[in-house]
Amino acid sequence: MIVRLFRRGAFTLVELLVVIAIIGVLVALLLPAIQQAREAARRMQCSSNLKQMGEALHNYHDAHAAFPFGHGVRHADPGNEGTSANWGWGSLLLPYLDKVALWERLNVGNQPLDAAVADTDLLPLMRQPIEVFRCPSDSGPATNTFRLMPMGASSAPNDCDTTNCRDVAISNYVGGNDSRGLVRTDWNGFMGRVDPTGGCTNCTARATRLTDISDGTSKTIALGERTWELAGKRLGAAVIFGTNGDTDSSAKQGQSYVMAGAEWPMNCIGTNCERGFSSAHPGGAHFLFLDGAVTFVSENVDHDPDNTINSTYERLIAIADGQLIDGF
Repeated sequence: MIVRLFRRGAFTLVELLVVIAIIGVLVALLLPAIQQAREAARRMQCSSNLKQMGEALHNYHDAHAAFPFGHGVRHADPGNEGTSANWGWGSLLLPYLDKVALWERLNVGNQPLDAAVADTDLLPLMRQPIEVFRCPSDSGPATNTFRLMPMGASSAPNDCDTTNCRDVAISNYVGGNDSRGLVRTDWNGFMGRVDPTGGCTNCTARATRLTDISDGTSKTIALGERTWELAGKRLGAAVIFGTNGDTDSSAKQGQSYVMAGAEWPMNCIGTNCERGFSSAHPGGAHFLFLDGAVTFVSENVDHDPDNTINSTYERLIAIADGQLIDGF
């Protein structure tokens, strides 16, 4: 019997290179689709975060007959940037976001925020990320190293650095303050500062109620996004727990820690854009409206940043301007 042996031919170098090239082309074609699918999932999670906050805001309103203020003013001299930390709306919402234990441990509202920051037992808790406050598309750090929190009167005024201030957990969501910029008195948006102690002589003591929103809850912004960085420009995101003082004219102090205004175009990267709304999502940002709906608003929304309310973006921020909004 004759046994014939057949020798199997190997791939030639040319054939191997062709196969590699085909695989490379297929990967190049599939990669954008994979990235789009991942971004779509991240956008859904970001929207879900804001929906949870919307429920928390309304539960807070049910319990207190008003929405939370943007931030409180503890000191008689509210302009004490660098030494005075003030509790913000994120802290007030903790019990309504399944964070009752943290809220109780920090003793929110019953002790100064700067005292909590200075407490070596509490600071590690304040540095722990809270998922509902983070947009998954954002690439920022776990703690906000740009907007630091003061540790009390031992700090030098207007000098908040790592020697006398500390970084705490970052947030990607800020409240709507005013249709202009950031305003400390007579703001026309959803939230601003109040003085819960009655010791501040130059404070507007107002926490928004549903009855104050005459423009309609479906046409009024409560919260929106701010990203850590956009196109190489650091926008600094936000801080969960509160503010360093209450100035309305600084990115590294005051109201910009927890709120934003409509003076600056969405997703801008120019001067003072750290005080506006922005997101890591292409083309716009998510906003929570006061009816609980979350809408992705285009960065090209009609916007005229002057001192009158005459554009869609400004009208969405103002809660009682009496102007109609057709679409956005």
